[in-house]
Amino acid sequence: MDIIIKALVVGICASILTLLIKKTNPEISTVLALCACAFIGGITVKVFSSVYEVLKLVEAGTGISSAYTTPIIKCTGIGIAAKLGAEVCKDSGQAALAASIEICGACCALYVALPLIKTLLRMIGELT
Repeated sequence: MDIIIKALVVGICASILTLLIKKTNPEISTVLALCACAFIGGITVKVFSSVYEVLKLVEAGTGISSAYTTPIIKCTGIGIAAKLGAEVCKDSGQAALAASIEICGACCALYVALPLIKTLLRMIGELT
């Protein structure tokens, strides 16, 4: 609970500061926003590490292979990174660059999920 409050405070303060600075120095406002994103991302990693530990316990307890869970985690991370990068580009006025990042993120997520898709197709093939 305290982590989300920290993220909210940092995010709101950084937003207010970037609005104030943007008029006189837009480059520094973008750097400030990136620093706030990095800080929030850093504290989010602490939360995710707990989720990752539980996922590993589930894998060990149920016998589910990490070949099934790892692509899901990677796709989630790629989606988050692509969304964050695209939003920073949009804030900087680079909509085409933001769209390129989103497309790249989708392709990377699909690439990471290919082993899972192949396994699913093999399973379907065995049923018929």
